[in-house]
Amino acid sequence: MNVHLFQTSRPHLAPGMILDAPLDYDDFILGFGDETEARAELFFIGGRPLLVVGGYMTMDGTVVDERMWTVSEVIVSGDRRILRLGHPLE
Repeated sequence: MNVHLFQTSRPHLAPGMILDAPLDYDDFILGFGDETEARAELFFIGGRPLLVVGGYMTMDGTVVDERMWTVSEVIVSGDRRILRLGHPLE
């Protein structure tokens, strides 16, 4: 099931950004501030959280390729999972 992960005011992700994710799902739709969306999926590899964000095009026509992000912090609060993005993996 897909649900919105976080509606950010920016059209791109950045290290240190906080995402408010539903606890029950690892597969999300990530809404950006320019009204574009991308699929995001949270994985745990060897206990390490990684967020894969599918490719998308911003409203100004910038193409953003699929990217895997490290997650530097995960906090569970009620039915929410708060993620702090680390740096993208190249």
